[in-house]
Amino acid sequence: MIFSCALNKMANAWLSHVKSTMADMKRKGTYKKGMGLSQVIKAAKLTYKKSASSGKAKKTRRGRKSRKGFMGIM
Repeated sequence: MIFSCALNKMANAWLSHVKSTMADMKRKGTYKKGMGLSQVIKAAKLTYKKSASSGKAKKTRRGRKSRKGFMGIM
């Protein structure tokens, strides 16, 4: 499976949660093969909790300084 190969190399918390949710659904017998990944994502969305931030301030992107007269000199 391409999906499982991609998940083995990831470090994303959401994708690992989706992977574990799919495994739980298969174990319980609630995974319907014809429905695909959408049913797993809907089930994972209900149980996913974001981890708390580490207390670092989030960097904001600054816009580019305007360069007045750059094109008007011609």
